[in-house]
Amino acid sequence: MAILTLSGRAALAAAIKSQPLHLALGEGEVHWDVEREQSGTFAPDDTLDLGYTHIGALALMDPAETLLYIAEVDYSVNASTGVITRLPTGSLNPEAEVFARFTPEHPPEPTERTTLIAEVGRRLVEETHFVEADEAGQIVVPSGRYSISSDPTRHLFVRTRFDFEDASTSVIREQGLFVGCETDPALPIGQRYFSPAQVTDAGILLLLQYSVPIVRQPSTRETFEFVVTF
Repeated sequence: MAILTLSGRAALAAAIKSQPLHLALGEGEVHWDVEREQSGTFAPDDTLDLGYTHIGALALMDPAETLLYIAEVDYSVNASTGVITRLPTGSLNPEAEVFARFTPEHPPEPTERTTLIAEVGRRLVEETHFVEADEAGQIVVPSGRYSISSDPTRHLFVRTRFDFEDASTSVIREQGLFVGCETDPALPIGQRYFSPAQVTDAGILLLLQYSVPIVRQPSTRETFEFVVTF
């Protein structure tokens, strides 16, 4: 059986590093991480669909909000599908009307995605390094610590700093690293940040990340760091 060697993975990282990389910011779905309130009645099959998926915190009450029902006693909830099921052994009556307060969370990043949900702009990546795992390394990301390597490795470190006016006032919930992006050739030489209208070919989405909401402001600069492992 053929395998992809470590040196082969390093070669892939080197090929990606040699191409233009852009980090795109997107607003994602506006309902992510926002508390919702909804009233509804259980269907004859004892279910109530909240209309949202990946439910986080949920409080289920009577319409007057005086009685709090108990999870796994009065009802159960499928957090992935957003469907509440009335339990016959609990205190909820069939076809009962209830009031729900809940927070839809962002779903896991899908591997089949090729674009952001709601891109607001992207910036050319100007700092990339080969790195290697190092418990004492100065580069710290969720996957661990790394140090810069002078030789190609299968780990590629990417750092992008957005300027004050880049996507200012936008609420950022998703980031995407694109390779092979092409922009309008009529734009000024040296431009580094591009709106979606200035992108002629988005390129290939290499990395996708959802995050807690980041409120961009004209008085701040956001820095994003990733280690992409091949």
